[in-house]
Amino acid sequence: MADELESRGVVVTTEETEAEEKDDRERRRAFRRKLPFGRGAVLLVGERAHIVGLADVSVTGAYITTRAPVTAGETHHLKVLLMPARVELTLRAEIVRVSQAEHESAAHPRGVAVHFVDVDESTRRQLEAFVAREPRRREL
Repeated sequence: MADELESRGVVVTTEETEAEEKDDRERRRAFRRKLPFGRGAVLLVGERAHIVGLADVSVTGAYITTRAPVTAGETHHLKVLLMPARVELTLRAEIVRVSQAEHESAAHPRGVAVHFVDVDESTRRQLEAFVAREPRRREL
């Protein structure tokens, strides 16, 4: 029945789809720490390692600048070095959005949004501390 209604352009929502939409909205609202241009990370796609720019990061995910050949729904690994503690994290990262055509805006350059999957408690605490830390300011 739902498929029949959707084929006629009627939007059908269920408790499950409403819960998924709410989860997506909450994930996008997670506090993100913007990072300076040039902060690098490594995206492991199969046997290849792609050096990527880490535009911002939160406890739940990140936005990376890259032209790596990835598709939404794939899961890869993202290696991030947290400074100044010099802690390297390897995070399972599900690709949730790919913007390869052109820059959407200054806040969203060409790149990929990822959601971290299966983050253990220790890694979560390290991410929380990193995201909450104020970036060092250069004195003039």
